[in-house]
Amino acid sequence: MQSLQQSVKSVIEHGRIGSPVFLRLMVQRPSADENIVQATAALVALANTWMPSPPEQIYVQASADTIQSTAMIQYTGGQTANLSVNRISPDREGSVDLILIGNKGVIYHDTPLARHRLMTGQIELCGGDDLADLIDKAIKTRKPVRMEP
Repeated sequence: MQSLQQSVKSVIEHGRIGSPVFLRLMVQRPSADENIVQATAALVALANTWMPSPPEQIYVQASADTIQSTAMIQYTGGQTANLSVNRISPDREGSVDLILIGNKGVIYHDTPLARHRLMTGQIELCGGDDLADLIDKAIKTRKPVRMEP
């Protein structure tokens, strides 16, 4: 995941897609006991590094069995991010599906579920420790929660 993060950051910094306006990022991770709040916080932290404006509010829903969560973030400049993390069986392959739309272009990345896939190993999500309490609050209240820049 770190190489994907760096690649996207490089594309943004070189202006190849212009200014990011919408992000959809879906991650499926093989795990028997993943902390869905921490995984969601890591995706939110990642999204925040790519968007040109600070986050304004977040809305998060998680399944009762904590297998899946979806977060929608609204940024002060009008940008939006839709993030989803799913815990899948440990014997399955993980995947990443990313679309980042800028005002001058688009980045697509889809981890192929094929024999000759380029990405191997576990999809590591890190960061967002400071967002975990906010994500947990958003899940419990089922309402948009304001985010401090």
